[in-house]
Amino acid sequence: MYSKIQQEKSQGFSRGTVARHLGLSWRTVDRYWDMSADTYKALHKKHHSSILDKHEITIVGWLEEFPDLSAAQVKDWIHEHYDEVFPERTVRNYVKNLREKHGIEKPAKSREYGCIPELPSGQQLQADFGEYWGIRKGKSRIKLYLAAFILAHSRYKYVLWQTKPFTAVDFVRSLESCFEALGGTTHELVIDQDTLMTVSENNGDIIHTYEFERCKNRHGFTVWLCRRADPESKGMVESCVKFIKYNFARNRYFYDLNQWNNDCTSWLKRTGNGKVHSETKKIPAEVFELEKKHLKPVVLFNDNIPSNNSLTTPVRKNNTIRYNASRYSVPIGTFTHFKEVSVQEVDNHLEIYDPTGKLIASHELAVSPGELKRNNNHARDNSERIKNLMEQAQKALGDTPEANEFLSVIHKRRGRYIRDQLYLILKVADNYSYDVLQLTLKACCECNLNSANDFKEFAEHIFRQKTVDEIITTPIRPLPDSLSSPDKDISVNQPNPGTYMNLINKGGQ
Repeated sequence: MYSKIQQEKSQGFSRGTVARHLGLSWRTVDRYWDMSADTYKALHKKHHSSILDKHEITIVGWLEEFPDLSAAQVKDWIHEHYDEVFPERTVRNYVKNLREKHGIEKPAKSREYGCIPELPSGQQLQADFGEYWGIRKGKSRIKLYLAAFILAHSRYKYVLWQTKPFTAVDFVRSLESCFEALGGTTHELVIDQDTLMTVSENNGDIIHTYEFERCKNRHGFTVWLCRRADPESKGMVESCVKFIKYNFARNRYFYDLNQWNNDCTSWLKRTGNGKVHSETKKIPAEVFELEKKHLKPVVLFNDNIPSNNSLTTPVRKNNTIRYNASRYSVPIGTFTHFKEVSVQEVDNHLEIYDPTGKLIASHELAVSPGELKRNNNHARDNSERIKNLMEQAQKALGDTPEANEFLSVIHKRRGRYIRDQLYLILKVADNYSYDVLQLTLKACCECNLNSANDFKEFAEHIFRQKTVDEIITTPIRPLPDSLSSPDKDISVNQPNPGTYMNLINKGGQ
């Protein structure tokens, strides 16, 4: 700042112009306008007091005893021993000045590196994982996960993305997909001690996970397991992950997973494998055409490993799930049978699958956080399918064209209550004869009625009318002679009225 002020002063600018050019206050420019370089140097070296000066001797003692002590530890120790809290920036600057003042340098960890010899064609494939927060247009961010593979000789790359953390099955599927894309397998695979592939190092007798062990035995490659805290052993693939994240993924909009993977494949062809490599000065795609001849033939079997690009999420006890801060309903009973479901974005819709891979729900994506997307049919008992109820109702009504047409109209116009409608029709069919049902069905069609309640009322009316007609048309049988003879004496016992009066009097008492 001082140098710039003096430079513009020498060019003939006024104080106000210099203040505007440098974005400074006129008071600051006026302070340094006539100040000599020696005066400024003395002012710069002038010691400014600090609120930590009272602890200077203590802090210097700590730094001399423990040269690698960090400023964060100094802040914590002051809080512990003196019960005083200072801003982190103040402590950091003060410790830095004390190190310069007393010549206490912080020891730096250094490591000597050597160049790795180029490996022959088809010898080694390196694998690693990565995470990246993708951006969505007009929406919140989404966390993406990638598996990257790179051939050590040609630097040819292969990438697979998904929206959930990789599992052992996902990694094996990705590795199988990589082998298929490369057209062969390498003799060696370099991985780190990730729990997806390795259970235990076991002093050299490595124990792999079940899925990875099957894959290794099937393809016949050996595994080079990197030691812990030694990422440089596979620095090639780690640089590849960084290249993918900051050359392809950065500032790119995420719409859906298929689009993202397709764009990444195009990027690999255009840049990742089509650009001259900075180390080898060769194009990876051209070198790969020669290296692929040295790969072992790929052996692919159908292990029934599902291609799962979806995200697993728990089912809440009210039969809803959460996705990107919004709620989506699932059919009632899902929480009882499945504790987790898989979700996947497809064409601006959220598809929900049960653990068996069956689609159980589909909703439009919510626009605002906290929104509830609910399907009214999810609140119903789906244990018995509508198709079975329709077949039972058709059979009960005689399975005639009129019956099928009547039920179809009910299903179309009263779809929300179709179960209730069919249950009522089946109940009516159990209570009345076939003739009554046919007359009822005919009456409903003639009157253009399409309700189970109308069907029930017609059935009751027709049954009563038919019963009355049968009574009217039934001839009256004559009484037997013994009952119709007028000469027959019929005696009737009549109780004495006084008996009732005695009962009344007793009740009154």
